[in-house]
Amino acid sequence: MQPFRVKPFIALGLFSLLLASCDVRQHLSGLGKGRVDTTNLPPCVDDDCNCGDFLSQPQAQAVLEAFSADIYGLDEDGNRRACDQLPPLSPPVDPDPPGSKNPHLVLGNPSHASHRNADNYLLERPQYVVAYNRDRRILAWASWELDAAWLGGIDRQDDFRPDHALPPGFYQVTPEDYSHSHYDRGHVVPSGDRTRNSLDNSTTFLMTNILPQAPANNRGPWRELETYARDLVYHQHRSLHIFAGAYGKKPVSELPGVTVPSRLWKIIIVYDRLGNSRLGLTSHSQVIAVDMPNSNVISPDWHTYRTSIHRIEMATGYQFLTPVPQPLQTKLKLSLH
Repeated sequence: MQPFRVKPFIALGLFSLLLASCDVRQHLSGLGKGRVDTTNLPPCVDDDCNCGDFLSQPQAQAVLEAFSADIYGLDEDGNRRACDQLPPLSPPVDPDPPGSKNPHLVLGNPSHASHRNADNYLLERPQYVVAYNRDRRILAWASWELDAAWLGGIDRQDDFRPDHALPPGFYQVTPEDYSHSHYDRGHVVPSGDRTRNSLDNSTTFLMTNILPQAPANNRGPWRELETYARDLVYHQHRSLHIFAGAYGKKPVSELPGVTVPSRLWKIIIVYDRLGNSRLGLTSHSQVIAVDMPNSNVISPDWHTYRTSIHRIEMATGYQFLTPVPQPLQTKLKLSLH
């Protein structure tokens, strides 16, 4: 396997950032955060919520009311209403689209992406699938399978480029759009997950698979989790189905026209592939779900941001694993192992 090459850190002050992150977590714990049952609250409550992390005002209100104090500063004007500027309702769910034979959708289409909604536009490729948001100019989520058949010795192509598969009327983001920002061009489907041949690897450099990612996140816990996932394939001979994406919005964007998401998430389902393309999913299947801030103030350990699929669904409005029988689906969504 070729080494996964990344750019070096450039004076990020990582040690001080980690201290700041620890201070934030200790401060929140001291305010009683640890005494609240967060099972049915979005994952941002595990580190630090901001109004940009929520889909709607009621979602933020539920977080405000869960704690005895406004520990996240959501009630800016003191009227006991969180994030008044947010919409009163979450975006409606799109109609269920026609079925697809794409293997990267075998565990479902979380947002019902199709060609009917420009802000939930489905792009299917042999290498992966994404749901793209025209107005935000970044993807909402990606879905892909990973096993030994996808891995080889191909070098990283580094050919970032616009995606001409987008329909007319969509702005095609270019690598240069990121040039004057302090964000990395962060892969969602990793280059390292597609090293079988140069075409597969090159496809991960299309800008529809890229989003603005804080360097300490991209080169820290996000990268470490990518490596861990590939190690499950290399050393344990497992097969994976992975969903990953972003939601929320930073208050100020350094990239004109491109939304900088406030949160990044990933779900890894570990299974044994059976005959006839069946997946060996059971109630004991390993599930790895993380939700982390798109920030340079972040722990380098991805385990810090472990959560459940259920809580990612709450934060995003998506529904995962819909083809899985309901009892098993519920078990996997609540799993923390």
